[in-house]
Amino acid sequence: MSTTWPDSLFTAPILRGLDPAGRRAVENAGRLHKYEAGQRVFAVDELGDSFFVVNRGEVELRAHTRKGLDESVHLRVARAGETFGEESTLPGGRRRSDAITKTPVELAEIPAALFQRALGRSGGDAREAPEQRLLRRRATADLLRQVSLAEALPETDFELLLDAAEHRELRRGERVYAAGDVSDGLWLITHGLVQLQTEEPDGGVVVRAYLSDGDFFGDTELLDGERRSLFAVATGESHLLLIAPKAFRSLVDRNPHVIPRLRRISASREARQAATVEASPHTTRHVFADLYRMQMARSLLTIDQDACVRCGHCAWSCEQVHGVARLVRRGDKVVTSLRVLDGGEAARELLLPNSCQHCKNPVCMIDCPTGAIGRDPQGEVFIREDLCTGCGNCAKACPWENIRMAPRTIAAGKPTRDQFAPSLIAAAERRSLSLESMFPEVATKCDLCRDYEAPACVQSCPTEAIIRLEPERDFAEVASMLNLGDTGPASRRLVIPWGGIFVGLAAAAGLSLLIAAVGLSARGQLSPATGPGLLAGVSAALAMLGLVAHALPKRLVSRWMRPKQRQASARALAEDKPAPITRSKIRPYYLAHLSLGLLLPGLVLAHTGLSVPANAAGTLAILSWMTLGLGMFGGACYALIPSRLTKLERGGALPEDLVRERELLLDRLQRELSGKSGVLKQLVAQQLLPWARAPLGSLELVASGRDLGATRSLLRERVEASLPAELRRDGGRPHAREQALAGLEPLLRTCVELRALPARRLLTALLRGWLGPHVLLTGALLVALVVHVVAVTLFAGG
Repeated sequence: MSTTWPDSLFTAPILRGLDPAGRRAVENAGRLHKYEAGQRVFAVDELGDSFFVVNRGEVELRAHTRKGLDESVHLRVARAGETFGEESTLPGGRRRSDAITKTPVELAEIPAALFQRALGRSGGDAREAPEQRLLRRRATADLLRQVSLAEALPETDFELLLDAAEHRELRRGERVYAAGDVSDGLWLITHGLVQLQTEEPDGGVVVRAYLSDGDFFGDTELLDGERRSLFAVATGESHLLLIAPKAFRSLVDRNPHVIPRLRRISASREARQAATVEASPHTTRHVFADLYRMQMARSLLTIDQDACVRCGHCAWSCEQVHGVARLVRRGDKVVTSLRVLDGGEAARELLLPNSCQHCKNPVCMIDCPTGAIGRDPQGEVFIREDLCTGCGNCAKACPWENIRMAPRTIAAGKPTRDQFAPSLIAAAERRSLSLESMFPEVATKCDLCRDYEAPACVQSCPTEAIIRLEPERDFAEVASMLNLGDTGPASRRLVIPWGGIFVGLAAAAGLSLLIAAVGLSARGQLSPATGPGLLAGVSAALAMLGLVAHALPKRLVSRWMRPKQRQASARALAEDKPAPITRSKIRPYYLAHLSLGLLLPGLVLAHTGLSVPANAAGTLAILSWMTLGLGMFGGACYALIPSRLTKLERGGALPEDLVRERELLLDRLQRELSGKSGVLKQLVAQQLLPWARAPLGSLELVASGRDLGATRSLLRERVEASLPAELRRDGGRPHAREQALAGLEPLLRTCVELRALPARRLLTALLRGWLGPHVLLTGALLVALVVHVVAVTLFAGG
């Protein structure tokens, strides 16, 4: 920071009108920076409350296109005396381009709000001062040059478009316009996501199109002189430009080629989105339901439900590292194919647990009163606990409830005052309160274990089901719907499942050893005290110890979590390459545990033979077979149950959630049935509820392999067949049918979930219930092993 700025800076047109007091204020609050050629001043999507004035050198502005995530196009070059970063004067204050120095540069960074106050000291309305209007106009011009419509206009007509543009900020869920409204102009999206939709009489919504950065809409009704035919809703925080009808018609009259271009762009967009939905029928239920979330997420935590064994080790590991678990295994499900990992095109059911997704535009940062929430150059959003007042504004602002308030923990061995920022200490002293009572809570969220090489939850998953992804890069359907173009070829390399091969070889070796042991023991060729029998006994003991040792890396998470090397992070940032996908460190131990468990039966049988003596050795043998049997049962459950359970789940749920699930479903059914027709109520009482409560219905659902959607379709056909002839599809009375069956779909969905609930409870219990007895038997087995070893080594014949 500098307190003495070159006089040449104040000859810039934007600063020339400041009086001496205004100059001093700007100089004291601003910063003077020097950059070498090729350095980045700011990046797209960063929050920015300042603009820049170039004193010497050149800065290039480059905007990102949707042809590729990493592709950018030239906007303009800011030279000495010129400004850039003017978007800080607009609502939202987010950078819409990258600013990169072309030459060595000296520039001043000036807070936009402070500059406006400085202009006010010179008299007049500061918001309408020529300098402010100039900044807003330049910001708007940069935005318009990123909209496809503006590309077709000559410079004079571009200026006309610029004069007519009005800025509008919309929040998530806010309507742009409704069907039936008078056409108020052409809408251009500079940033955000807008959903065009129709609304059904029963309250349902049919999405017609998704529009994102650079798209336009509302032109058809405007040119045809008609009212709006669709609803337009902002699905996320959006920045739009409105072009008045008169100005738009004037542009069209002066540029008749614009209309065909608009039609081609709209038709291409609709065809592309329709093809994406057609090619990905499963994803229409999930990925596109919250496309804004997919667009915003920079690091989305996902759990492959077909691989997840619901052990909860991810949340436990998070708690071990941070003191409080920063993820909850509840959330929505996404059905999509991934462009990473094995590159397979088969749809995967991914759970999105409640964990921070490190948004590109984090709304949690906006209302933080102390600036406790920060974002580092790599995009990781974090909370500075020493600055956090526990006000909860960030938790309320997060659209996906990924921030939670937790009791503040005061670290032992460190003075309390050193754990709070000076501003918080001063606030507590003014109220004569202790720091702990003044600020009892703190906001907690996932920070990607920013002090470590990789997140603990990902590294500690035994089945490698949990992974962090960037949807725009890794979900092909999302990239297509947002018109991001080819984000890079999906992986098509040959992936060798080394883990499966290793376990398969162990199973084959274990089976061969078991068969050989049975044969040799039957012929009396094995003795536990000598030769191969003794070797098998020693190997079995070592295998048992190896099996038990599997618990060590699982439970000592904080010991093997490696601190992040800051130099390596800086080097990776400079290279601007995507970080490699983190994989599990526990999975190799889990595979080794399975392999040893498959080898152990043959070793035990080769040592003990076919008889069980009535002594410590016999007790050890019995405990060995019981532990092995329960372990193999658990392994079979892990292999077979997750995929079946996934088909029965609407979203992520914890075991304790299933206790009250039936009560909640029945309450929901009652609400959905309230106010409905007598036909529908009779249908529920006589058919749907008995079907949902059928004693063996849930087991039939598991055996069939159908998911909830397919089961609902079958139930719908069953209902259709039972309707009176006049209420069927071909009954000739569509209006009567619509009135009688209004609200049927939610009821079908609830009844299907009721039928599936007993199976969910049973499968969850099978997945988790065997582990406790297995651990207890393992403990008893170790005691018996010690007794046996002591007996045979110290007491001959024991």
